[in-house]
Amino acid sequence: MSDRHIFGKESCNQGHSIISLIEAAILRQEPLLEKPVDLSRGESSRLYGPDGQIDSLTLVSVIVDIEDQIRLQFGMEVCLADLTVLPKGEAPFATVASLARYVARRLELALTSEI
Repeated sequence: MSDRHIFGKESCNQGHSIISLIEAAILRQEPLLEKPVDLSRGESSRLYGPDGQIDSLTLVSVIVDIEDQIRLQFGMEVCLADLTVLPKGEAPFATVASLARYVARRLELALTSEI
């Protein structure tokens, strides 16, 4: 099953939007990086951690950018630095797909807490 379908049938467009948002946030960091992040593997592209392409400072910048874009595009405040909602051992920043799943989960939590 493709990672693009992890968001469920009804939110597949949202999943695509989240992935685009993540890729754009990463690309905005490129002028500050020694070498560009290779996103040619799509959602499987490694980001942070073992074999990751970005360091912790770049990761923080990408997370802040994503939070800003969520606020602008979805009108929601989401804190992606809060890892308390993760099962132990999960690595939300390892790949584009894992980050997209994490962002979608945080958006769902924000939506249910606003109801």
